[in-house]
Amino acid sequence: MPSTSYDIYYAVAHRPEQEIKSFVSRYADFDESLIPHIFKQALGKKVVSHRRSKSGGSSHVVYFVRLDGHKEELVLRANTGINPEPEGVMEVERLITKQIADLGLTTNEILYTDISRQHFPFDFQIQKKLRGQDPEISFTGTQKDYDRLSYQLGEYVAKYHSLEYPLFGRFDLCSAQKGQLQGTKINFFAYLETCLADDLQKLVDFEVIKAGDFEKVLVYFADRRELINSAKGVLNHHDLADHNLMFDEQGLVGVFDWEAAVVGDPVLDLASCPTWRTLYPREEELLAGYQSVRPLPGSFEEKKNVYFLRTMIWKMVYAIRMNILTPERKARFELALKVVN
Repeated sequence: MPSTSYDIYYAVAHRPEQEIKSFVSRYADFDESLIPHIFKQALGKKVVSHRRSKSGGSSHVVYFVRLDGHKEELVLRANTGINPEPEGVMEVERLITKQIADLGLTTNEILYTDISRQHFPFDFQIQKKLRGQDPEISFTGTQKDYDRLSYQLGEYVAKYHSLEYPLFGRFDLCSAQKGQLQGTKINFFAYLETCLADDLQKLVDFEVIKAGDFEKVLVYFADRRELINSAKGVLNHHDLADHNLMFDEQGLVGVFDWEAAVVGDPVLDLASCPTWRTLYPREEELLAGYQSVRPLPGSFEEKKNVYFLRTMIWKMVYAIRMNILTPERKARFELALKVVN
């Protein structure tokens, strides 16, 4: 049987409180003097210099490392080891990125992963830098340029939706350590309802929804169990926001950061689109690009409403836990909730 480790819906929203609090001090808690030893042990290479990433969005420490005799920097991504369980998702991501590359798609190349904690008291990855720029930070083009990026993203998503796996939901960590990828749930509804009641109770407690909406939402999902379970299980990135893309003058370079990936209905990736922060509207061009490669899945519109609501539920919980709730996010949640009332 698959392991039930990390039996949660979405890591960002459902991590333990202690782990979330540790992110604030993660760089202070990480011993930078170990970086040369990491690269010597992992790759047999000498470190010339290293610098901390300026991005604050990651739950990991991230360093750009220059090696003796190598022009290009490599990326070190590590946790602080505060969680007693090894971060098996790092191994899942290594396997996924290999399969993405085998499809001819550009993604982050992971050179080395160690979650054994035999040499160091934390888990880490060493990656090549994905060329290009972050649209969330560096995009200065026109809406036409951005539309091209969105269209190309749709093509990219359609191509990796060809990857099918047994079972559903978050990937099984024990199987990944044996070089195999499979889900942890017998069907997709079992994954979709993971943490759902707890999420809704939090929203009631914080007066985001009324107590009566709690049962209405549960019934809404339960009534669509057969619809939800009708899909094949394919790879879903599950977080296709701009900060996980790279672009250049030709448009999309590639997609990275697969740690939120799940096995599920292909509509899930597409339905999440309205929840991403984008510079210009994306959904129309995304779907056009997708359909240039493969047709939209059956019952698309009804499924889109289901997964849009589930996504906004966990995002509201995340916003509350991190104290970043905004009127815009609340309005988006209320829009998703309209299918219930």
